[in-house]
Amino acid sequence: MRSKISAPLAAGALVMTALAATSLSGCEQQSQVQEPVSMDQVKADLLTISQARVFFGHHSVGNNILKGVQALADKTGVPLRIEEVTAGGTAPEGPGLFHGKVGENLDPDAKIAGFASALGAEGEARYDVATFKFCYVDLDEGSKERSPGKLFDRYANNISAIEAAHPGVKVLHSTMPLMAEPPGKKTRLKRMLGLSISTDAANLDRNEFNRLARERFEGSGLLDVARFEATRPDGSIAGFSAGGRDLEMLALEYTSDGGHLNDLGQERVAAAFLHRIAEAVRAQAPRETAPAPL
Repeated sequence: MRSKISAPLAAGALVMTALAATSLSGCEQQSQVQEPVSMDQVKADLLTISQARVFFGHHSVGNNILKGVQALADKTGVPLRIEEVTAGGTAPEGPGLFHGKVGENLDPDAKIAGFASALGAEGEARYDVATFKFCYVDLDEGSKERSPGKLFDRYANNISAIEAAHPGVKVLHSTMPLMAEPPGKKTRLKRMLGLSISTDAANLDRNEFNRLARERFEGSGLLDVARFEATRPDGSIAGFSAGGRDLEMLALEYTSDGGHLNDLGQERVAAAFLHRIAEAVRAQAPRETAPAPL
């Protein structure tokens, strides 16, 4: 049976109910009330980001999130520069939300290397805040790495070196996106009978990677994309049980193909994405600027 692992929010949540991170302790999730993001907060976050330099490395789900960002910018009337760049290429001048493809799907190491390349030479501070995320296929069959533990260890070791090489850049660490269970009566019947669904095994691996990410990076810079995707409009978490654990999956409300985000999912995940990025920008020390001429 599908497990709801957080209580619904009170009425009045306007945009997104997946803000604060919920840590994982041992093997079980610990519930925590989710905070809503109002449109006023979205506008404030967009204004903050519009004055900063942010880099986001991604693939298709990242494009979904950026579509949601653009939709929110249009709704709030905040002009945000969203510009695609080539990882390793010349960084544009001025503020903006810069983004680009890093590496290839099914090759997680190439994505880590692509992110490092996007940040430039050692000591460079091209951006105030930078992040990249793996795709939900990066632990699937066909990937060059099938072990969530080994992938996380390599990520953590490499990202530590990247952070040391760019002390002026705040690096946010992302959880891995999830997939939704197949809709329909067959899935509901299997859940009632305690049987697994075709998407459970891969989602279990993604949840394990995300558990390690939350355990390591919670409180120091976590962009919890998986939690944003799993949090339904009513504040409950889309999840399933396996081996006595409550695990997360992409909420069906947010997808039409089981992996990518529909219009609703794009805006709700984008709202939480923006808030976390804006928090990181606000925490950064202001860049030094030359004194104005007399």
